[in-house]
Amino acid sequence: MLCLVGVVLWIGRDRPLLLTSSGGGRDAPPRRPAEEKDDRVARGRAARSGVAPEAAPSAAAPNAAVPGAAPPGAPVVDSDWDRFRLRAESEFLRVFRPRDRAALIRLTSRTLRGALEEIGIDRSRIDERSGAAAAAGTGRAPVQWVIEVPPRASLFRINDAVTQAIDILGGRVISGRELPAQTAGVALQLRVGYGDRATHAIVVEPNPEIADAGTRIAFVVLDIGRATEPLFQSIETSGIPFTVALRPDQPGVARASRALRAAGREIFLRLPMEPLGYPNVDPGKDAILLDLSRVEIEERINRCLSTVGSAQGVITRLGSAAVNDPDVIRAVLGEVKRRNLLFIDAHGAGPSLVEEVGEEIGARTIPLGGTLDGSGTTTAAVRARLKQLVQTAIQRGTLAVTFKASYLFLTVLEAERAKWIEQGIEVVPASRLVL
Repeated sequence: MLCLVGVVLWIGRDRPLLLTSSGGGRDAPPRRPAEEKDDRVARGRAARSGVAPEAAPSAAAPNAAVPGAAPPGAPVVDSDWDRFRLRAESEFLRVFRPRDRAALIRLTSRTLRGALEEIGIDRSRIDERSGAAAAAGTGRAPVQWVIEVPPRASLFRINDAVTQAIDILGGRVISGRELPAQTAGVALQLRVGYGDRATHAIVVEPNPEIADAGTRIAFVVLDIGRATEPLFQSIETSGIPFTVALRPDQPGVARASRALRAAGREIFLRLPMEPLGYPNVDPGKDAILLDLSRVEIEERINRCLSTVGSAQGVITRLGSAAVNDPDVIRAVLGEVKRRNLLFIDAHGAGPSLVEEVGEEIGARTIPLGGTLDGSGTTTAAVRARLKQLVQTAIQRGTLAVTFKASYLFLTVLEAERAKWIEQGIEVVPASRLVL
């Protein structure tokens, strides 16, 4: 370990360290280069999101008494080098400056913040008032956070982000549990630190009054495969972060999935489900049918996902009967939740139990917001339909839109993208519509 610290100090002797001072106050030590770098990163993120960067907490601010109160900005962990340096700094503080507990806590706070920001939880959602987490039942720790999130936020993703961040620093999750939330749903309680000594007590609490900030829209491409090679390549190389829904029964699906993942595209499984009018209307191989047992449903989902490869979500194909059967949809959403996938209900018009069951068991679900298909065969008609969908996205906050790949749709989408950026509308992969 001493060799590790020595090597990193030698390599980084001309590079700014990530260690920072305690922030605010006229008697604070001079700002180090890394703090200025972090502030530039924070201002860059704020500029991209259209939100003004926060000022450092003052002596009168509620956070001032918290040892882990961090200055604006968080370490950017984009490479193995970033991880290596963070780990070395943590080791250095624990080995050579064991009495400077506040410095280790500041580094830990900033690293955890950065991990949470990466999954869409900004500092405004973190309540750092002293005793807040202890009052919520996690036990004492130098830093106590209560984080309020939308009701359908994925506790798995939050837990995973915190776990990976503390692991980078050489720490661990000392304890973690799920329990009924104060209002509705499930809350998460975590204690993290080093060895058996906690630095942070964290409560993640769903709040029905919180909605995801900003307008986000996702475009899900249907029925695309290597058979239409030039169009497939256009989807691969587009600047728009399309999500591509693949059918498990389409020819060459495994090869197409590998190519799309290599190009950075998000993959969804287009899951066949029983429609009204079955068997005259055939959903295809391995469809989720009403007469299947829970085990059979799970086996079919597993086979479909294995065929498609690594997927971040599921979108229905047909399914107007299956989404209204409580046993079937509970089995489907139970498997979707277990795998931490987003489920998009695209069965079309008519009733559905997806939202109700999703809320009950804590699965991430959204209905399909609209489609470009059927909008017409002219640029003007497609632009008009797209304008309607964007207005719907602004009203709702988020919207998932599907379309069957065509050069007309791609051309219009590429041309309109600059306008959306000016309006503050973010185009994202579908899995980012819900935390």
